[in-house]
Amino acid sequence: MNYPPITSVMLVVTHACNLRCRYCFVQKEPETMTLQTAKDVVDFLIGNCQNDETPSINFFGGEPMMCWDNIIEPLTRYIREELKAPFHLSVTTNGTLLTPERLAFMKENQIGMLLSIDGDAKTQDYNRPYADGRGSFEALRPMLEEIARDFRPTFRMTTIPATCGNLFADIQFARSAGFSNFFVVPNIFEEWSAESWETLGGEVRKYGDHFIESYENGETPIRFSTFEEALRNITKINNAVSCGSCRVGCHAGRKCGLGTARFASVHPSGDVYACQEMTSNEGQSSIFWIGNIYNGVSEERRAALASLFDSKKVTGADCGKCKLRRICDGGCVANNYLVNGDVNRLPTVYCRWMQMLLNEAIRVMWALSKNERFIAEWRKSYGSPGT
Repeated sequence: MNYPPITSVMLVVTHACNLRCRYCFVQKEPETMTLQTAKDVVDFLIGNCQNDETPSINFFGGEPMMCWDNIIEPLTRYIREELKAPFHLSVTTNGTLLTPERLAFMKENQIGMLLSIDGDAKTQDYNRPYADGRGSFEALRPMLEEIARDFRPTFRMTTIPATCGNLFADIQFARSAGFSNFFVVPNIFEEWSAESWETLGGEVRKYGDHFIESYENGETPIRFSTFEEALRNITKINNAVSCGSCRVGCHAGRKCGLGTARFASVHPSGDVYACQEMTSNEGQSSIFWIGNIYNGVSEERRAALASLFDSKKVTGADCGKCKLRRICDGGCVANNYLVNGDVNRLPTVYCRWMQMLLNEAIRVMWALSKNERFIAEWRKSYGSPGT
């Protein structure tokens, strides 16, 4: 099978990081990319582009801002000033190493941002401390308003058992700081007790109540993408039931992290992996390793990884009782592998989270089933909610 050339990468400039987040999956390797390798990645991407396609780079880590002086700024100047090549550039950062000067440079050179931050001081300082144990919130506080206003980034949150009781307050904090795009996921790499699940469920219900009250009062609710996905899933499930289909999207050709699309990740050495989460764990022995920018990407390894996913049915927690069973796409294949050693086996935490969100979305739908504005917006965004 001929897969599309790699033209968009998560550029892992280092696996080092100044924080020690309690849920981090990255092996803290000392290896850091050289500027020459980064330039070679640029040439690799340009060479792969066809017709009017625009290549893209997301600076990733570890914490990529640790390589601002030796990679991000000089590579950006190389692309924008020397090559004058059209490129989409962005960075995934914890934000603690941002400065007014760096933000100005990013804005001038159209570098987008995804901000990894878990909430206000109470949550952020516990979840995402510095290596020496200090909290990281104060480093972010002075810049949050400017970041939200000028970059409109995703406020990317991870919730853990110890602080999940703050979740709705953290979402409210994010909106008060000017953010409008949120992503929330529970930590899949630790055990969640029954009490923790109950606490998290209470926070999700608080959000659902807020959503309902906002529509009833003619206001706009806080929105976050994982709940929006749950609302979309209601329509998908109803459509799947109507036509008798099952797991129509559950195959490698539609999944990120499997190397079947134009997206991949580049290790500091120039090795290419199908997913950025796997660049620091197993080296070239990894099933996610698909080649090198110098020797080329292996179509055989891409096909082998895709075939591994397609070779058996995806399974998770209580599939037979799960309302999502008809539309489940297999979740994040890298997380499946990291937790269970199997790209086809979903982490139980992920399954319970998706089921929790879906049940809350159903409750919200029924509560607002007579609200004309909600129904009109639903039909515009998701199609008919069905029955």
